[in-house]
Amino acid sequence: MKQKESTPQIYSVSEITGDVKSILESAFDSIWIEGEISNLRIPGSQHAYFILKDNHSQIRCVLFKGFRAGLKFQPDDGDHVLLFGRVTVYESRGDYQVIVEHIEPKGLGALQKAFEKLKARLLQEGLFSEDMKKSIPQFPWRVGVVTSATGAAIRDIINIIQRRNPKVSILIYPVKVQGEGSAEEISDAIQQMNKISGLDVLIVGRGGGSIEDLWAFNEEIVARAISKSTLPVVSAVGHEIDFTIADFVADLRAPTPSAAAELVVPMLDEQAKKLNMMTEQLLVFLQNKIQKYGDLLKRLMGRRFFKDPMHIMQPQVQHLDDLNNRLFRGLDQWVLVQQQKLSGMIQQLVQLTPAKNIRQLGEKRALFHHLLVQNVHSRMRFNREQFGGVLKNLNALSPLAILDRGYSITNFQGKALTQSERMTVGDSIKIRLAKGQLRCTVDEIIPSQEK
Repeated sequence: MKQKESTPQIYSVSEITGDVKSILESAFDSIWIEGEISNLRIPGSQHAYFILKDNHSQIRCVLFKGFRAGLKFQPDDGDHVLLFGRVTVYESRGDYQVIVEHIEPKGLGALQKAFEKLKARLLQEGLFSEDMKKSIPQFPWRVGVVTSATGAAIRDIINIIQRRNPKVSILIYPVKVQGEGSAEEISDAIQQMNKISGLDVLIVGRGGGSIEDLWAFNEEIVARAISKSTLPVVSAVGHEIDFTIADFVADLRAPTPSAAAELVVPMLDEQAKKLNMMTEQLLVFLQNKIQKYGDLLKRLMGRRFFKDPMHIMQPQVQHLDDLNNRLFRGLDQWVLVQQQKLSGMIQQLVQLTPAKNIRQLGEKRALFHHLLVQNVHSRMRFNREQFGGVLKNLNALSPLAILDRGYSITNFQGKALTQSERMTVGDSIKIRLAKGQLRCTVDEIIPSQEK
């Protein structure tokens, strides 16, 4: 009997891709790969995408921004590097790639290249500008030192400072000067030293070593800490032939830690000698000045002016007499002019004397009084004539004038009597004549004939 053939296992694209991803990640979880970077691009996400290649093959790589921020240098196309990461598969495209966690230059030449790249970038930003550099105090009394607490550098710095000026205080901030985390410690130490009041200057450095040993002083974080320091910073890294990024940013570069101590702290004895020498020079200068002016005074005292001062004054006295005569002549002329002016003013005053004015006012007053009296008399005469005419008219119209012609006015009980019908026999009436009055009694009443 014939056996039935087994059915082959069929994978979907996603399944095979997932299995391949699992196999790669388990087999190449933590690996170092050497190669050359090409086609580097960094989009807005700040993740870096590039290809790592050698003479025969290439592989895609991804450096996420979290790992990229912690790199000592920023890679570029053409860099020969060692990278650490894990191999995985980008399932959407089925591409295998390396998730990079760390990159470092390959060999001494690569470190030098990283150094030159950072140097060029900081130079363009202006961190090396002479305008940004602060002056080192001429006589510092408190010196801060950022270096290793156990190296030869700190011993040399302390010994030289104490020998040159034992009165200078030294404040040491011990840090790691090489290895992982050393750059961060140096940067933090510089920042902390700037918070301490009273420090005059800061020495930052270490003894000599390889470029790898000195690399902490080539880190950007250290360069920016030095640039932001308010204290003047003296870099003292390695030997005289060693140059680091810190040397370019610092306010003063010393070739060695020992030289830094000598540059920062002047010799107290030398300064005292200079001061004494300057004092002696000043005294000699003053003595020469005194001697010079003393000789000049003697020469002046020997001149004729001091021996016979009246002879020197005679021309001035004569000139004074001349001026005095001219003054009096001028005064006489001035007095004469003033007298003439005074006479003229007196004549004007006589013309304007109050008596004359009073007389003129009296004449004007008399004339005004005469005119006023004439005007009053004329007005009175006119009014008297006018009053006489009115009086004649009044007399002509007055009832009393009628009485003069023989008429009379009869009053009864205080009223003029005009009708006889009101009267009775025996009533008493009063009759007014032109001259005098009569009291009469009514004997008979005669009725009026008018109808």
